[in-house]
Amino acid sequence: MTPPFETFAPLTAQPHIFHAFTQRTTADTKAGDYEQNLVRSFGYEHFARAEQTHGNGVALVTKPGTYLAVDALVTTAPCLPLLIRYADCAPIFLVAPQAIGLIHSGKKGTLTNVVAATVAAMPARPADILALIGPSIGPCHYDLDLWTSIENQLRAAGVRTIHNERRCTACHLENYFSYRSERGKTGRMFALLALR
Repeated sequence: MTPPFETFAPLTAQPHIFHAFTQRTTADTKAGDYEQNLVRSFGYEHFARAEQTHGNGVALVTKPGTYLAVDALVTTAPCLPLLIRYADCAPIFLVAPQAIGLIHSGKKGTLTNVVAATVAAMPARPADILALIGPSIGPCHYDLDLWTSIENQLRAAGVRTIHNERRCTACHLENYFSYRSERGKTGRMFALLALR
């Protein structure tokens, strides 16, 4: 069964990709088989995931599996979803004509500029990349304005087309988990991104 999820209009307008961002659910999102079942619910069998160490490591993905010591994934492989989990940190979708990237950028990732590292790893001109910053904790609930910082990093890296949902996870607990607001006792949302 597919959990509640949302899509974003600027990404839906890109016919060569699939994307989704899951919302709050009563299911155990930390269960060992949750990610596999989630991917299957969208019609995929295999996926690539990041270990997520709150750094600026980037993996170039060519096959399914867990990529260690990275917080961002980039691929040109079709039908191989990238999957990253969130609970306040910013999901950043990067879409180019023949490549995609998915980033997990929290405080440490933003301070070490995982965005610039990922844009540099994309096999595309930065000017040809569309970026979208998904729901994440806002400056209303956090001491670092992730949204503005990430926008500035994307522009500095040469990305011209930037969409920012500016939707705060802590302000909308009816739809999202928030690690900070729920003091660590919470589930996870998942971003998925794939080339068709």
